[in-house]
Amino acid sequence: MCNVFSIDLEWPKDVSTSPWMPPLAYLIVRGLIAAIFIVGQILHLNDFIDEFGAFYFIFLTNWNLILQTFTTICLFLCAIWGYTVSPESSGKAPCFVKFTTALWYIMQPLSMIVVILYWTVVNQFWDPYPVTFSSYWAHLLNWMVLLFSLFASRIDFSPKNGIWLIIFVLIYFVWTIIHYVAEIGREKPCDNYPQELCPIYDLFNWNEPGLTIGITIAALVAAAVVIALYWGFVRCRNSCCDRGAQEAAVKDEAREPEVA
Repeated sequence: MCNVFSIDLEWPKDVSTSPWMPPLAYLIVRGLIAAIFIVGQILHLNDFIDEFGAFYFIFLTNWNLILQTFTTICLFLCAIWGYTVSPESSGKAPCFVKFTTALWYIMQPLSMIVVILYWTVVNQFWDPYPVTFSSYWAHLLNWMVLLFSLFASRIDFSPKNGIWLIIFVLIYFVWTIIHYVAEIGREKPCDNYPQELCPIYDLFNWNEPGLTIGITIAALVAAAVVIALYWGFVRCRNSCCDRGAQEAAVKDEAREPEVA
């Protein structure tokens, strides 16, 4: 497989240890994060499933929230697995761990993208309308918890890992086309179109394809910017918090003349 899809992972260290807490404490934190996301998902479903029904599953926010909940559970399972293996040992990461890491590459930057889109396009932060706690969870608090988990973990992130986010964005892009062509519509009528042609989001509307294609291109550019930002977050974490990563980098530099 092309190297751009490869998962660069030091097993079990990257999924079961933290730069600044003992392995057992990190395992407990992973469990708490998974529990928080499970509770948040239940609250969000409880608040919105009656209103939207099956249409709950057409929105990017809800795709994102379900993905985050699933991934945090998988990360907790990976941490348990890695905790049973000696951190000093190294080897090829199991397929389940690689799969979970690929999901992590998606959910971390995607969480920030959803927050930005929601508070600038859907519910403008300069003139917001009231929302429930579960909506705050889905559009802000979850991102803050994930950002904490990013700095608490040792999972690496580089620009090439952003390919997984781009794939996810393109999958959702295809879904919006299917939604339009299949005339799925929304849970209630909208102002300008028959109910079966109501778009998922007003600004992402295949009834006006020119504007929607332009928004798609802008979204891909924004995704690239967020990917670069998360690369910076991880580089900052490694340089400021992870003494092990610093020592490994020094050893690699010291080894280079010997190899030459």
